[in-house]
Amino acid sequence: MKIKRREFVLLAGSAIAGVPLASRASDKPAESAAAQGPETVHSPDGRIRVDIELKGNQPCWNVTCAGNKFIENGLLGIELGSDDFTGSYTLTGTERATGNTAWKPVWGSLSEIKDHYNELTVKLQETAGRRRIFHVVLRAYNEGVACRYHFPAQPNLGEFTIKKRLTEYRFRGNHTIYQSRNYEYGTVHIDDMSRSEGNVTVDVGHGNFVSLTDADRANFSMTNWTKKTGSSGTIVGVMHSPAAGTAPFGTSWEVIIIGETAASLYENRHIVENLNPPCAVADTSWIRPGKAICQVRNTRMVTQELKKLADFASAHNIEYLEIDHSWSGAETKWTPEEIQFFEAHKLPLWNDKPEWRNNIGGNPMACAKGWVPFRPKADSGGNFVDLDMPELVAYANSLNPKVGICVYVRGAVLREFGGEHAIEDVFARYEKWGLAGVKAGFVPPSSQYNERMIAYMVRKAAEHKLIIVIHDAYYPSGLARTYPNLVNVEGVAGEEAEHSIEGKTKGLHDVMLPFTRGLMGPFDYTPEIYKKNKTHCHQMAMLGVYHGRVSIRGGMRQWSPGGEGGAEIEFLDKLPGLFDEMKVFTRLGEYVAVARRKGNNWYVASMSDSNPRSCNLPLDFLRPSVTYSAGIYSDVAGKTEAAHSRQTVSSTSVIPITMEPNGGHLMIIEDSNHASTNSARQRAGRLDCNV
Repeated sequence: MKIKRREFVLLAGSAIAGVPLASRASDKPAESAAAQGPETVHSPDGRIRVDIELKGNQPCWNVTCAGNKFIENGLLGIELGSDDFTGSYTLTGTERATGNTAWKPVWGSLSEIKDHYNELTVKLQETAGRRRIFHVVLRAYNEGVACRYHFPAQPNLGEFTIKKRLTEYRFRGNHTIYQSRNYEYGTVHIDDMSRSEGNVTVDVGHGNFVSLTDADRANFSMTNWTKKTGSSGTIVGVMHSPAAGTAPFGTSWEVIIIGETAASLYENRHIVENLNPPCAVADTSWIRPGKAICQVRNTRMVTQELKKLADFASAHNIEYLEIDHSWSGAETKWTPEEIQFFEAHKLPLWNDKPEWRNNIGGNPMACAKGWVPFRPKADSGGNFVDLDMPELVAYANSLNPKVGICVYVRGAVLREFGGEHAIEDVFARYEKWGLAGVKAGFVPPSSQYNERMIAYMVRKAAEHKLIIVIHDAYYPSGLARTYPNLVNVEGVAGEEAEHSIEGKTKGLHDVMLPFTRGLMGPFDYTPEIYKKNKTHCHQMAMLGVYHGRVSIRGGMRQWSPGGEGGAEIEFLDKLPGLFDEMKVFTRLGEYVAVARRKGNNWYVASMSDSNPRSCNLPLDFLRPSVTYSAGIYSDVAGKTEAAHSRQTVSSTSVIPITMEPNGGHLMIIEDSNHASTNSARQRAGRLDCNV
């Protein structure tokens, strides 16, 4: 495999407004530009309009969609670390460009994504002082709008630090907002919102919604969103920390995803990937789209037990098996003080397990042996490890279909994040072992340095043919377009956080994620199969609703003889890793339904909040005059179990959906002329996995 190289930087052109374009217009003289008033750029379909003009010698913008002007007279600009750079400007010229291409994702909800936009670059110069130049770059897509600032090479500007962006999202009213921070799902307005974690969705009226996020952050600081004090209805993007650059240099993109309905927000979210550089991996054939099952809640980290889990995965078309923390010992190298504390406070169960001392070195390149304490200050528990990695990998690869083995590594042990082991060395070892992927946990995000190192880590994983999942606090910004081996990201209050979420909020959180955090990019909720407070259909629906590589905890015991799981495993068996088309339906805050097509077949997953919900789902997205067979899994009244039924449907059918509190509904709709005769589960039967 050949990778385009640039050490520690994602790509030439990343975070720089200079990527190749389909066409560019020459500069317009300043006098001509000033005489014509506001400069305007429209989306390709003409629905979205962005105006920019100088008011009081400072740039301001307006954004309108289908006649609804939702941003009015918002300030644009940059504040540098050395001086405020917020004085008076003059317009020196403009440049226009159009891009109209398409690209093919390796995994996800669409097999082809159109990248079609019109771009306007407005060139500004200080009217006094050092007379520095900067550009405001605006892109209008059918799916939304993006803005970035670019500093071209110039004799009076070398190295500099960007302290803040001044971009104002001055809405025409104190609108209702939705964001996952503090679960503010329609309960507050802009003027009372908490500072967000990566994105905020705004109800701008007339049934329209917009969501603010960032894109192409591989060499820039993360953006959060907050109200602007003293300016009602105004949101501003706040950088996590200053970002340094040398001209030519550009910021990340600030993005407005636009939906004429809440549902279309999720359908339009691929604008985030479109704002990133194209794929840098020459050969992506080794990146298998698919699902993963984690050993947590399934087996111990023992070779023979993991072989049984690999058997289960293969039988149910689960492409990957993840081995979580402790397989290589403690997540980090313990300090002398931590060792001393553990010795003084450890429980009696450790008295006959002296091997713990050999398992606290924080070495991610060797398997532990025996008992591993969880953490120095954990008051109980640990994991037992008896793992022959080469043997397990060879066995998993021998299965038909084969199962790729993925392992956990904590960011703190990697040299690039302050540890002892270079990413290059660790990933080279994993490639030598034949591993399929890595799950990086507790990787420090958000600062420009950390974001740059995360991009470097993902690139190094690609060079060693490793898929990668990043857990904990990192938020995506479209990097998966450039490196499609990045198949998922946590950055969400998922299964591990459920215990801290108020009961009535649990289901609401689940159905709101596609319209908040999910708009940023893939997320790994890692549902545990099955939790008692959600129906089986609800938890299975997560796999079909959320964007990103499916990953579950538990499952093997539940779907073995005597387990509580039922025939709804068919949905997991058949669910592809790459789809051709997606349709979204929602009554915001009550339920969400996502229909995704692969070839002739559709996979429809629906979830409700903490209240019982019902709706009628028209199947008019099916091909006309074609008969389909629908396998339906629905909630059983008063229970968590799923009931199975089958019916013939067509594009004129309307399916009534009834869901329990925290409930769900599943459909596998197969073209009657092309439907497979047996599912993977029917071929494999229910495995007896008593481990």
